[in-house]
Amino acid sequence: MKRVLFVISLIFIGLSVKAQDGEYHVRIHGQENEGIVLDAPVSSIDSMYVNDNGKLKVRTTNNLYSFDFTEVDSLTFPFIPTGSGDIVYINYNGTSAEVINPYPVTHVIVTVSEAKVSITSLSSSNITYCLSGSANPGRFAIESTTTPTIQLNGVNLTNPTGKAMDLTCDAGIILEIVDGTDNSLSDGSDSDKKAALMSNSDLLVQGNGTLNVTSYVKHPIKVKGICTVNSGNFMITSDVDDVNGLSADSTLVINGGSFNITMNGDISKCIKCDDNMTINGGEFTLVAAGSTVLEVVNNQNVPSYCTAIKCDNDIIINGGTFNITLPTSNHGGKSISADGNITITGGDFDILTQGAGAAYTVYGDTKDSYTSSCLKCDGNMEILGGNLLLRSTGAGGKGINSGGTMKIGQENANNDDLILNVTTSGERITVEAGSGGGWWPGGEGEYANPKAIKADSNLTINSGNITVNCTQTQNEGGECIESKAILTINGGNIEAYSKKDDAVNASSQLILNGGVYYVHSDVNDGTDCNGTMQINGGFFISNGSRSPEEGFDCDNNQFKITGGTAIGTGGGTSSPTTSVCTQPSMKINTQQGYAIQILKSDGTVVCTYKCPTYTSGGGGGPGGGNSMVMLFTDPQLQTGQTYTIKYNGTISGGTEWNGYYTGNVTYSGGQSTTATLNSMYTTVNAGGNGW
Repeated sequence: MKRVLFVISLIFIGLSVKAQDGEYHVRIHGQENEGIVLDAPVSSIDSMYVNDNGKLKVRTTNNLYSFDFTEVDSLTFPFIPTGSGDIVYINYNGTSAEVINPYPVTHVIVTVSEAKVSITSLSSSNITYCLSGSANPGRFAIESTTTPTIQLNGVNLTNPTGKAMDLTCDAGIILEIVDGTDNSLSDGSDSDKKAALMSNSDLLVQGNGTLNVTSYVKHPIKVKGICTVNSGNFMITSDVDDVNGLSADSTLVINGGSFNITMNGDISKCIKCDDNMTINGGEFTLVAAGSTVLEVVNNQNVPSYCTAIKCDNDIIINGGTFNITLPTSNHGGKSISADGNITITGGDFDILTQGAGAAYTVYGDTKDSYTSSCLKCDGNMEILGGNLLLRSTGAGGKGINSGGTMKIGQENANNDDLILNVTTSGERITVEAGSGGGWWPGGEGEYANPKAIKADSNLTINSGNITVNCTQTQNEGGECIESKAILTINGGNIEAYSKKDDAVNASSQLILNGGVYYVHSDVNDGTDCNGTMQINGGFFISNGSRSPEEGFDCDNNQFKITGGTAIGTGGGTSSPTTSVCTQPSMKINTQQGYAIQILKSDGTVVCTYKCPTYTSGGGGGPGGGNSMVMLFTDPQLQTGQTYTIKYNGTISGGTEWNGYYTGNVTYSGGQSTTATLNSMYTTVNAGGNGW
């Protein structure tokens, strides 16, 4: 034994000199799974000896350590570079791991079993742990009472039987993905755990390196607390059903980073949190390819969806770039979905949902349906800014679907602050077939219809450049803009085209206060309200189809006009209610395709407009197949004044917008008639027999 200690003493003498770039440490390794039981600079050791009781004594500058000599496996003398004294280094090498621990064992306890490293930190300091190298099987686990920083510095860990990384720290954890490094974490098919990377505490992620995470049993990344991501490049994939790529049990805040996540399993989510979610920036390329599963809850079938971004409470998106795809394999899935509210103030969105929805039996004879959506919330939705391209191609698919109120654009904002383009092309889904009779063949029935923009409560549009298209080809139901209560338009530039149903629809009230819109339906009303309608300001062109479809239709309810310019064409029109109107209007019976010009008695042009041509067959009303009704109102119309109405002529020059001409316009040929506005609503025949 004395010879052994003499040899050690000679080693100390040779290693005790400090170099400018670092110094040597003495490291005592315990037997079996005890790992490193002491790591200290050689220069701090006063003496090392074995006493008569077989104890190895190590006296440092500040402490005396005692170890049973029979439990000591070996001694090593690693060289620790300058500046690394406050960092614990873990280097994985195949089936083993080397740990450089500059802290006393009373502060940082390290246990190493092959390439599985477990650390218990009792230190009052916030310690940094730097991981590098590769191991399979490999694992890193830590428990700490303070906030450690876990540096991923080119580490690749696969744990076939459990979590690759398991973090438990009461004060939260900082996960740093070192700039320029490529890191990978994976569980295995034999894992009995719930994540490849598990944080049992709050997690803050930073750094600009890359982290690849693959799960074979459960979630790739699971945070049982608040998750904040400031940066990082995440590549996440899973083929497992009912798992979440990035999951937080509490709030989730994403300020930056890039997220390339593909989830192929049914019911799975790319990004999921149980509380509020806020996204301020970042780049998101998300593919949710799994499908919907009917789960039995309280003896009823309840659909569970595969979703790209899912929150059990509110979602706020202030920025970021979003490329989200739900392929045809995802039936009924949602791209961005909240059980609470959704607020979008900025960001660039390119969202495509392709899967068809389906009807299903809830219980007994009770039927329901599920459909895909680009944006879906159970609460209220506000889309106030950003650039959004939303497309839904599957049967019954929705572009924007709010279970509560919806607000689009901010009041008095620049329209360019919000670019919103929504398209649906899927057909409707038959939930229960009609029993015969009704307006459409087959009776009323129950259907899940494609909708571009739909609110179950009030819908208000304040600003924005908004383009909406519903292009299904077989059945009705595809409305562009729909409110199940009150629809109010205060501003914005709006264009909407529906091939098989109303372009704009409100269930109880439609209020047009401002903005500019052009809407068109091939086979139904351009603008339809099942309750009262008001036009108070703005500029509106609304094209409906042949009778009984109309440009403006309010089912003979009160129709109030107090201002604005509106042109409505179709097989007919609802008549303004003269007792409540303060601005006159004309009903012009004419023909499809006719050019109309209205002039004051002094020759001032009030309106130059070319009526559209019907795109559907049949109908036409008393005036025949070519008959068309044009409703017109404008602030330049005054009661008691006489106007000339030219029709069936030719328009040249000027600037045309959806049939409406401004500027240096020349009107030639055709016929003319005159009309004196003796009331708030006057009928004029201009080549048509009326309706």
